[in-house]
Amino acid sequence: MGRTASDDWGDSVGARVRELRRGRGLTLKKLGERAGLSHAFLSQFERGLTTASVNTLQRIAVALGTTVSALLATRTEQEIGVLRAGEGVAVPRADVPDGTTVRSLSRADWPVQPIEYTGGPVEFGDYFEHVGHEMLYVVSGRIELDFAGGRREELGPADVATYPGSTPHRWRVLGDEQVRVLVMVTDR
Repeated sequence: MGRTASDDWGDSVGARVRELRRGRGLTLKKLGERAGLSHAFLSQFERGLTTASVNTLQRIAVALGTTVSALLATRTEQEIGVLRAGEGVAVPRADVPDGTTVRSLSRADWPVQPIEYTGGPVEFGDYFEHVGHEMLYVVSGRIELDFAGGRREELGPADVATYPGSTPHRWRVLGDEQVRVLVMVTDR
């Protein structure tokens, strides 16, 4: 059986995590404690034997004092980047329904982590929390954004929501129209 893009993704991101962990003088056990993950999982991830969801990558990034975009970034010295349609890093996720794609849109260690979702969950999943701030922009379709505490907002094309990442949040697709959402996450 041949290698897939997902295999290559796992190898490169896992290697980047190992490089950052070692550079910070952390053991697998210490990183696991900081991220709330087992050192066995981290060992497999660093060696490209398993993949991680965006939520797990966020936990690893915070534990390493960096961002998910820094973990996903391809190495380049260029300050200006152009990402064409169909390019970017496809982020494998086990927590999204079939037919949903998640694509990182940054090629360098930027202070903003742009992620594009095509499709999405029709039912609410677990709330997500992270450091920094988040901006959610609906390109097409309709979604419902839910915040812990009972506030819900229905969003359609060109609608934008901004909120602290520490506010528990989640979203789901409304209706049958194809959904595209752009999420921008900062680490401050």
